[in-house]
Amino acid sequence: MKVSPYSPPEADIQNPSRSIVLKARLLLRRRAAWLHPWLYLSPALLVMITMTVYPFVYTVILSLSRWNLTFARPRTFVGLANYQAIFGSADFWASAGRTFWYVGGCVSVEFLLGILIAFLLDTHFIGRNLVRTLILLPMVMAPVVAGLIWRFIFNDESGLANKVAGLFWAISGRAWLVDPRLAFLAIIVADVWQWTPFIVLITLAGLQAVPRELIEAARVDGATWFQIQRFVALPTIRSVLAIGLLIRLIDSFRNVDQIFVMTYGGPGVATSVLGFYTYIKGFKFFDIGYTAALGIVMLFIISLLAQLVISMLVRTRENRR
Repeated sequence: MKVSPYSPPEADIQNPSRSIVLKARLLLRRRAAWLHPWLYLSPALLVMITMTVYPFVYTVILSLSRWNLTFARPRTFVGLANYQAIFGSADFWASAGRTFWYVGGCVSVEFLLGILIAFLLDTHFIGRNLVRTLILLPMVMAPVVAGLIWRFIFNDESGLANKVAGLFWAISGRAWLVDPRLAFLAIIVADVWQWTPFIVLITLAGLQAVPRELIEAARVDGATWFQIQRFVALPTIRSVLAIGLLIRLIDSFRNVDQIFVMTYGGPGVATSVLGFYTYIKGFKFFDIGYTAALGIVMLFIISLLAQLVISMLVRTRENRR
């Protein structure tokens, strides 16, 4: 009969005290084996709890409180009053509408230009590596620096935008950052200029992973360059583009830096998107409870969009099978 390695010897069974000691040791050994993985995971869990879980829980608590730093009053619990104030505020809905147009305009143009440029850079020509390096330079700039550059470009007196517009359309002296519509267009142009290289980068990385056998087979069948990109390359890198879409949606939603430097949400509130609206409530009016509730609402919106993108990605993989 096979004896378990955890079973005590027969002599120890006859000795009750020794048997109890051995059983206690076995129990401690089993518990130690169960604790070993948690001991290895504990540093990472500690960092995650400190940097993610605790700030999120604290933000939720603040969103349920009334706390304005401009008044010498203690924090008081008000339940869902901040959320009711947000959804009943015309300023919030106007800012949400501007955010919709801003994010939609930025991300759609960035994807159209980024995919087209990536397809062109995937071909062979002289100086390709140099062009690939130069086209990525805007992405490595700090958003504040990029915002300052475009603020000077759109200057109504000596900016490059008016000079270029004067060459082609005989327009001069246009106040780009003073006119509400032009100011909104200006912040979209600045974001597209800086983050289109990111789409180019991930698209190029995806194109490098496309099996060359598929491309060669398409060429043998007489497919043109456009047909190869449309029916072979694009379906293959769809999952990579979905990840890029998710990242850009999140970044565009929380963009504050460029808008702060270029227009400060103006003229009026023409360029005040949700990220900047949240910044103003928190760091100008110091309404901490309201700002925390705005952050939770933005988190919910971004999570919903992320879930839509992930479900689209999963559905695409299931259709391939």
